[in-house]
Amino acid sequence: MDIDQAVLQRISPTTEQRALVQAVSSDLMKKVTKAASETGSNLRTKLVGSVAKDTYVYRPDIDIFVLFPVTTAAVAFIEQGLRIGKKVLDGEERYAEHPYIHGVYQEFEVDIVPCYAISDPNCLKSAVDRTPFHTDFVKGHLKEEQKDQVRLLKQFMKGVGVYGAEAKIRGFSGYLVELLIMKYGDFRTCLKEASAWRDGTMLSLDESGNSTFDTPLVFYDPVDLSRNVSSALSIDTFACFIFACHEYLREARISFFFPNPATIWSGEEIERKMRERGTKLLGLRITRPRLIDDNLYPQARRSLEGVKKVLENHEFVVLNEDFMLSDTKITFMFELLSDELPPLKKHRGPPVWVDQSERFLQKWTGNAIGDPYIQEGRWMANIRRPFRRAADLIREEIQKASLGSDMKDLSSLEIFDHDQVLKGNLGSEVTELLDKPFPWLR
Repeated sequence: MDIDQAVLQRISPTTEQRALVQAVSSDLMKKVTKAASETGSNLRTKLVGSVAKDTYVYRPDIDIFVLFPVTTAAVAFIEQGLRIGKKVLDGEERYAEHPYIHGVYQEFEVDIVPCYAISDPNCLKSAVDRTPFHTDFVKGHLKEEQKDQVRLLKQFMKGVGVYGAEAKIRGFSGYLVELLIMKYGDFRTCLKEASAWRDGTMLSLDESGNSTFDTPLVFYDPVDLSRNVSSALSIDTFACFIFACHEYLREARISFFFPNPATIWSGEEIERKMRERGTKLLGLRITRPRLIDDNLYPQARRSLEGVKKVLENHEFVVLNEDFMLSDTKITFMFELLSDELPPLKKHRGPPVWVDQSERFLQKWTGNAIGDPYIQEGRWMANIRRPFRRAADLIREEIQKASLGSDMKDLSSLEIFDHDQVLKGNLGSEVTELLDKPFPWLR
């Protein structure tokens, strides 16, 4: 038995699992439909997502949409949508463009989501209004024998770390996976074609759209040709998938689908590796804001880049940067070429013949290390750095960093210099920052 078949046997739902999913979905649909009918409005319900399309792997999430007439006012749309969800699930409100209810029903993760019953997918009233059209399109065009090929590609993408269009992953959505199998026919052909992709690759099923997109991959949505299905895909995730396809075709291994978990370095190992690298570490930690992941991750990335820019603006060389999340904290980690710079800094002034020259000379004569001098037609001065240590710089200047809007409360800020990182309980964070093997090589 080849690896593809072995994986399929492991991930495909058994007869008993399929029957359970169908029974739970049917029961939920009845409850949601009943709750919707009790509103007195003309509402419809629809099972969407991988369960409706029979492309799920393992225990799936169950997604049920409540379709409102397009004439429904926004306030009633939200209030009634949440009321219906709460009647069925003992869950919580979550937010995308608008709120919906998430909960657990008979050990299945469930989303009950309001949307508008639009007739044209080009005329959206909310961001999720296309989803029922996507479900119907896949059900009408994906061949029965291709469903297992979708499962294979999903599991491959999960294994190599590129599955999921959410902000945490910035990868391939389930719908995009289904379209790729429709286009290429099967898992192996998809990998072969994808291994030759280049930045800017444009794909479609039968007809391409006229819109242009500045993304590494464009796949025109057959339901709405003005939309790019792969808009969430980051350049690094795109590149990782291309390399994984190439490597799997060269040597297929089960670890592409089921990688070993990462091993956290011990304190002794971290100290040894840092001596080998000759670099320095800097850590920052703040309280984690109460945000959903799709809002949290973009803000964390923005904050990471904001702190990095402060460091670089003061001439610290950042070799690696990353952030890590726990239930209560966000930790930002940096690897620096050095965490301490010399007292002297070369300050570039104006050309000698411009009016600002006099002001430059007045400012720095007697206040620099030595007198101002001319180099390449400009005044130069060797001045004292305001901050020599990276930790001191961040402690004093982080308020000037471009941080996420919900990450500007720095009352909980902790700063760890190199020695404190080594002595602190930050092994998993340092490992994640510096140990970046491809998942299938662990």
